[in-house]
Amino acid sequence: MPVKESNPQLWTLRFKQHKVTVLLFVEQTQSFSSIKSDLLDALKGRDYNEINQRSLPSDAEEIILGLPIDKNDLSKGWVGLDIPAMDIEDETGSKKKTGGKQSVLNASPLGAGLRDGSLLAFKFRSSHAKKDDDGLDMEDGDWDVVMPSYDEE
Repeated sequence: MPVKESNPQLWTLRFKQHKVTVLLFVEQTQSFSSIKSDLLDALKGRDYNEINQRSLPSDAEEIILGLPIDKNDLSKGWVGLDIPAMDIEDETGSKKKTGGKQSVLNASPLGAGLRDGSLLAFKFRSSHAKKDDDGLDMEDGDWDVVMPSYDEE
């Protein structure tokens, strides 16, 4: 069997909800919209109709991605990946806008500061989820992520 050359542009990202983990190979600059679509296709391809009694959405844009607050201690929780728009004052005193739906930080894994092997949580947007002025989701509840434990019960 021929040896495959590694592609440094291709990353493996791990997506977790409840006890389900999905590994996806993605391009560093692939849009999160495309990644969400791939994630939904992967779940449907494995015949998932629901995860922990939450039905899979019909549209990939109903998926919300999150990052660990502390990647070394996942018990601290998760925060949404979307970065809301903010006005930041630079050293000259002028304000500039950063974040928001069109921000490079929200565009791709590379822009969001992720690395090969990064772990992300995902959840499905509820029908009563609120959005801010930029159309980004405001947090609507906890992240359902169950990490395996080696502790005796």
